[in-house]
Amino acid sequence: MQKAEKIKVIILTGFLGAGKTTLLNNILSNDKGKLNFVIENEFGKVSVDSTLVQKNYNQLFELNNGCICCSLDAELIEVLTQLIIAEKQPDCLYIEASGVADAGMLASVFKRDDVLKYFNLTQVICLVDAENFEDRVTEVPEMYRQIIAADRILINKSDLVRPAYIKELESRLKSLNPFAAIEPTIHGNFSIDPVPDRSMSNYAKIDQFQTIETNAGHRMKSIAIAVPEEFDRDQLYASLSVTLYLHYHQVYRIKGFVRLKGEENPVLLQSTGNKITLTAHTPSDSQKYFLVFIGRDIERKGLERILFGYKKEKVLEN
Repeated sequence: MQKAEKIKVIILTGFLGAGKTTLLNNILSNDKGKLNFVIENEFGKVSVDSTLVQKNYNQLFELNNGCICCSLDAELIEVLTQLIIAEKQPDCLYIEASGVADAGMLASVFKRDDVLKYFNLTQVICLVDAENFEDRVTEVPEMYRQIIAADRILINKSDLVRPAYIKELESRLKSLNPFAAIEPTIHGNFSIDPVPDRSMSNYAKIDQFQTIETNAGHRMKSIAIAVPEEFDRDQLYASLSVTLYLHYHQVYRIKGFVRLKGEENPVLLQSTGNKITLTAHTPSDSQKYFLVFIGRDIERKGLERILFGYKKEKVLEN
């Protein structure tokens, strides 16, 4: 029988060796009073991490030989279906993704209409290895997707590097993902609580923010574009959906506020994996309208053409 409340979902992501299993063990040990289920994903046929997870959970599922976000999609949905029809459903589902998983694509599964009915993805936590970040970030594109998809970034092993470097790393991570809450941890010591408020209203100074184009490693950029005019909902949705489909390996994330024709309040637009969502938003007194694009080798002119091109075409037609 379906619970009155949706099953809370928390995704743990981070590159190999960042300390995800240790973090999961700490979270589970602090959350013993609840009915917790765990999904462990390994990139290979044999699971190692599942044997390391301490028994502070009620049930564990293993998904091996894939990256959970592509070839294991069907298996993940099968597990979620089992949870929905189970006589006793969990309070929380923790997913420890493979170190090479695409966290954005994984999170997008929980934005599907059929999944949203039963599950509530509350946060995506990315663990960053402070000691090895510099060695990995220029070699592994998957790290960027993990960082950019996160609601909260934990800089683990922070005791093994200089305090000044932690500040530098925080600044660098913030330039890659200005939406995430960032904090240092030691040995994965961390307790789950709501993500600190980082409302998009914090980015009201669009004139300053839109000048930020940060190159880091694989030519990563964060570009903000002011969008004061109204958009047609269907055309904007279609345009950005096609962009994500055709340029998924370039455009990693989109987030911001827009106004839509015929709708009184603005909406928060954001991409999760390759899926666009539009959520009604109560405007603030200093409401600004802009979209932030984060990705690799993206250019302002190309993004503006995606956003405004169809309007120019209409003018030419007339």
